[in-house]
Amino acid sequence: MVDIFDCAKAQIYHNTGKLTPAQIKARTGCTHIINGYLFNSKFQPVGWTVIDGKIISQDKYHDFGVSIGDNGLPFMSTDRRGSFLSGVPILKAGAKLYRGLTADVARSAARTAVGWMPNGKVCLWCDKTGMTREQLQDKLLALGVTDALMLDGGGSTQGIFPKAAVTSTRKVPTLLLFWEAGSEPRSEDAAALEWCRASGVYTGADMLAVNQPMTRKDLAGILYRFREVLKDG
Repeated sequence: MVDIFDCAKAQIYHNTGKLTPAQIKARTGCTHIINGYLFNSKFQPVGWTVIDGKIISQDKYHDFGVSIGDNGLPFMSTDRRGSFLSGVPILKAGAKLYRGLTADVARSAARTAVGWMPNGKVCLWCDKTGMTREQLQDKLLALGVTDALMLDGGGSTQGIFPKAAVTSTRKVPTLLLFWEAGSEPRSEDAAALEWCRASGVYTGADMLAVNQPMTRKDLAGILYRFREVLKDG
């Protein structure tokens, strides 16, 4: 499963609630979601995981990873100041990169990867077909990818794209979320949503589900909070 698209924004998701990709996608309204990087037996991420400046996990290495800039766009960088997730660098400027891998990571296995095209589009790879790092590098280069990071694979490989999905029973502690350009709220919608959030009409859960259908019960709750806002005003 592969998709190349214009990305409007991205997010690193720390999955403390052990949710499935489908549940996270429903809550956030993202268009694409893939598993993140490695983790240990205590369900703790390894490598670097930084979300909005808060360090969730770190190690002694300062290699490339997925870095999300002030504009919300993901890129391959060593910048850990905002949001950052480790990965195994496998391509940079169209050249193959090699890092030392343990036998478990080096073996042929299902693979998840994120890459970037010369025109700035994001390429996501999520496939259960077993392959080595070198085979993945060749596949991505054939697609025109210039920069790429390999993420956790094997039983962790899972993701949902607009037209396909790869499933796994394994829960993972970090995931990468992407919003394809054109799927994000229009500017006037964004202003209305911000007012609803700031005034208390929408709760945090409501904000995470703005792109999802609502039940009559949900609507009743929102209308009740709106009435309270009017009374306070």
